[in-house]
Amino acid sequence: MTRLYNYWHRHGFLTLSFLLPVILLFIYGIMRHVFPFGGQTIMTVDLGQQYIDFFAYFRTTLLQHPSTFLYSFAKGLGGDMLGVWAYYLMSPFNLVVLLTPGKWLSFGVWLIVLLKTGCTSLSMAYYLKKTRLATGWWLPTFGIAFALSGFAIANQFNIMWLDALIWLPLIVLGIEQLFKPRHFWLYPISLAILLVVNYYMGYMVCLFVVAYFAWTLVCHHTTWRQTGRSILKFIGGSLGAGLLAAWLLLPTFYQLTQSKGQYTIQKIHWKLEYNPLKMLSKLIVGNFNFDQMPKGEPNIFVGSLVLILFLAYFFTKKIPLKDRLAALVVTGFLGLSLCFEPLDLLWHGMQFPVWYPYRFSYVISFWLIVLAVQRLHYQPRMNWPLLLWTFLLLISGIGYTAKHLKSFTALDNYQVYLSIGFLILASLAVLLIPRHFKLPVGCLILITVTLEMTANAYISLNQISYVSQKDYADYTVQLQKAIQTTPQKAAFQRIGKTFMRTKNDPMQADYFGGSHFNSMLEPSYPNFMGQIGEPAGDGFVADTNQTEFTDAFLSYRYYLNSQTVQATVPKTSYKPDLVDYTPIKKAGDIEIYHNPNALALGFAASNQILKHKKTADYPLIEQNNIAAELSGQTGVNQQLFNLEFFNTVTYQNVKQKPKLNETFLKIDSKKDGHVIYTFTPTTNDAYYLTLGSSLEKNAVRITINGQTVQQYDTFRDPVVVNLANHVKGQTQTLDFAFSKSEIWLQNINLYRLNTQNFQQTIQKLEANPLKIRHFSNRAITGTIKITKQKQVLMTTIPYSSGWQVKVDGQTVKPKKALKNFLAVPLKKGQHKIQFTYTPPYLKLGLLISGLTILASLIGHFGWRFYRHRRLF
Repeated sequence: MTRLYNYWHRHGFLTLSFLLPVILLFIYGIMRHVFPFGGQTIMTVDLGQQYIDFFAYFRTTLLQHPSTFLYSFAKGLGGDMLGVWAYYLMSPFNLVVLLTPGKWLSFGVWLIVLLKTGCTSLSMAYYLKKTRLATGWWLPTFGIAFALSGFAIANQFNIMWLDALIWLPLIVLGIEQLFKPRHFWLYPISLAILLVVNYYMGYMVCLFVVAYFAWTLVCHHTTWRQTGRSILKFIGGSLGAGLLAAWLLLPTFYQLTQSKGQYTIQKIHWKLEYNPLKMLSKLIVGNFNFDQMPKGEPNIFVGSLVLILFLAYFFTKKIPLKDRLAALVVTGFLGLSLCFEPLDLLWHGMQFPVWYPYRFSYVISFWLIVLAVQRLHYQPRMNWPLLLWTFLLLISGIGYTAKHLKSFTALDNYQVYLSIGFLILASLAVLLIPRHFKLPVGCLILITVTLEMTANAYISLNQISYVSQKDYADYTVQLQKAIQTTPQKAAFQRIGKTFMRTKNDPMQADYFGGSHFNSMLEPSYPNFMGQIGEPAGDGFVADTNQTEFTDAFLSYRYYLNSQTVQATVPKTSYKPDLVDYTPIKKAGDIEIYHNPNALALGFAASNQILKHKKTADYPLIEQNNIAAELSGQTGVNQQLFNLEFFNTVTYQNVKQKPKLNETFLKIDSKKDGHVIYTFTPTTNDAYYLTLGSSLEKNAVRITINGQTVQQYDTFRDPVVVNLANHVKGQTQTLDFAFSKSEIWLQNINLYRLNTQNFQQTIQKLEANPLKIRHFSNRAITGTIKITKQKQVLMTTIPYSSGWQVKVDGQTVKPKKALKNFLAVPLKKGQHKIQFTYTPPYLKLGLLISGLTILASLIGHFGWRFYRHRRLF
């Protein structure tokens, strides 16, 4: 009993700080029937469409393929992975998923969220305890205010950002210790860890700590000598953190210049992004829903108690005036950042966020709590006049929101009343704070804050729909079974599909595909895929619209086809071309086809491919040109795709818009409009249709002979749709049905694949393949025979300066073909080829970090030895 009492006396409030938010979210998960306590998961939005697949890749990397830590052919057609790790996967909490394989992966992700939430509260409590700003019941009170803040709840699904909330209090604690003798290492080490765990959030913390340190300089100033020392320690610690993390930051920064960094905003508008008074709505309980994800106000909810104490801070005379003025400047800077475009851009690395705006708002929540605690530290009790002023200010904010309630889709009247109730309770609780904080009052305040933060979490999360465990688990099991059933004869092979749950399916099931969704995706890849008729955009490729030529060129040796259209295996492609492939096996409802025309990862091709000039907006003409340049056959008679004409075009409830032949208007607005094309194939060749980008986002419903043509609904370039194959003499009826009042049928063209020319081209390209002797994701060796002059080893390995190529033992510089792929010019004869991938600047980063660690150890122990000698 004595030991338990001693433990509680020393660590009880810290333990409570960790357990309380974990228990609350755990209970909520049970109420929402989160797996394994029901059929739901927390995998909504990007967590379900992107991150969950990265966690599956995380498992396979650590347990099966360590080389994919640096490079993976499951990232689109292949790509650097170090940047992906730096943004998504470096959190040590991710090790939890090693214990949750298969369908249990969703449960592992939920456990990570629970653990991160608990550690956020614990970290805040630890910071308050070590700085002696608060003790006892205040620790879990402010811990839960931060752990269940508006940002934390709204971004539960952006699981990789939550680590910043854990490390921020420790980094700030390290800054506070810079003002004490012989305290230095907590700040640089904790900041370095955050930069490694998530450099993106770490960048925002770096901006914040500059402002925070400026404030603490004012607060701690005693002598200019002491201030100068602190500044030098801060600068040294900041540089040290960057140098310690250089092994990851340098290669990641390079990858940013090749991917996300290319979208940096070039023109800044010096304006307010919205009426700042709208931020007051975020002080209301539960103001978050799906509509707030793409575009909404900053998530700064921290509860009524924190807001009361925060406002009181600036009117508390016991706090030095210089401290309050400095805090007011920092507050003004942070507040302006939430609505002023240049500062908003600065916090986001000069790029507007795609969804989830104001991603730095967690530092504002932390700042509000810090000043609230400072107020308690200097003067726990609140007098009536000051409390009345703060109450009136806050009730005015609530009143403004109530007046404009219809402008906020996530709010209702009951939430306004609830917020007023919590404000009254918090105000009464503040009045009860005695000079010496005691148990009953401490429990009351903790309960009040906990109820308010829980209500905010409950209402906010209830407005978000969850993805069912069945949809995820059933699909994953079927896909993995199909992949395992697919023959693994070749050293390298890609697999295509006519169905898709997410664009990161290749990472989920551990195979090489072509689809991918990733903020760190190099733009050259979606640019190329869009050019050849695939649905693609910034950061994603759907890989749903291949032709027989692109299947062959990109090494799609096998295809998986779902026999039925069902929710668990959603169809995304209409592919009659499968009639030309060989069905070999079956896994459940999934058929496996072998593509006899698939080329090797590398093959001998004409060097004309190095001079390729793209053809914009005509994907099949672009494929014609690629095939001709690869084979060296540029004659018109050698073209793969020939333009065909429709037999008839008829309209139902539709008329053409005057002077715009491709634009159609509905006549009766209550009925669908139909534009119907017919054609009769004269051969058994494959037929393809091109669709302009104006048809994205479910603009039309396309059927052929009454059968739905499945099409991924987002694309920025014209796409190629496979319409028919082996239907000679059979009339095909193509129906475009639309419910909108107007539609633009742009780039509607019919093409036929010349099978004879296609076979001749493939035979020529597969004559001299790269014979792979050894393959891993970052090291490939093989041999190739070049039979003609002016040829290259053409590969479908995406170009990157990280690839080093040796030909017959000699290092050569590869070329970039089609603005996307590696190509190696070779002389006539037999050659031994070696490809090795090392992320650019990784070695330099490792050297810098290693030397920094060595210098730090020498300096630390040298100083200790020096002090020891001086004492004796």
